[in-house]
Amino acid sequence: MNPAPRRAPIILYLHGGPGDACIPLTMRYNAALERDFRFINLDQRGSGLSYHPFAPDEVVTINSMVEDVHQFVLKLLRAYGQDSVILIGHSWGSVLGLEMVKRYPSLIRCYIGLGQVVSMRAALRLRRQWGQQSLGPRLGSLVSRENGAADIVLMINELLSRGGAAMLFGSLGRIMTYLRSPYYNWSRLLNHAKGVAQSRARLHAELEQVDFSGQTSFEAPVYFISGKYDRHLPGSLVERFADGLKSPHRFIRFDRSGHCPQWDEPERFAATVKSLCL
Repeated sequence: MNPAPRRAPIILYLHGGPGDACIPLTMRYNAALERDFRFINLDQRGSGLSYHPFAPDEVVTINSMVEDVHQFVLKLLRAYGQDSVILIGHSWGSVLGLEMVKRYPSLIRCYIGLGQVVSMRAALRLRRQWGQQSLGPRLGSLVSRENGAADIVLMINELLSRGGAAMLFGSLGRIMTYLRSPYYNWSRLLNHAKGVAQSRARLHAELEQVDFSGQTSFEAPVYFISGKYDRHLPGSLVERFADGLKSPHRFIRFDRSGHCPQWDEPERFAATVKSLCL
């Protein structure tokens, strides 16, 4: 049970991916927030504990995912007698989060974007540049291909940059974190992998077109946390975007983090969320 009082501010956490549900990770690394907030994960449609095989005619788009979040927020507010939530979106989840702020600002007390998507095309261009400069022409060509090979190279770079401080996604360490949680067994872990695969297959093309760079204001406060070593969604893009906003905002860089500052520096993350939201 979440030890926070019933009237504590609600945090709704939107995982990345698409499809990469992460309840065991937030339980392990972000439990400190449960003393002051009602911290709630949403395993998105077809992901994690919400896994089901997508029907061929099932509508799975960014818009449908945002509306799923919207309906879930309304249910939370009714259940806890509150009028707004604190929304945290990580990576892919930051697309849904920022869309929620755009569409339903009255429901959002504030928004925190982790590894925020600003422009996927711009992020991919920076990946290519980084690959050519840091890895040389041969390995750099991997990054220039907009596919999974780039993610492997980028992950290795993050691990080496911080002496292995990053979460070893896809490794035995992450698998055991899931299996030690009360919510997962081998069968559910397999469904988790299926959820990632089907979500990416349905949403990848649309995700590549996402671009918030023309947005200059929001009707709710927005905060962005980027890891210094994030090569997936570079903080330079996020900082430039934040600097151009005319509405309340803040950009924060975590110097010992990559793409997952909430798990690379969990103590600092908890302190930052409390300072921003309480």
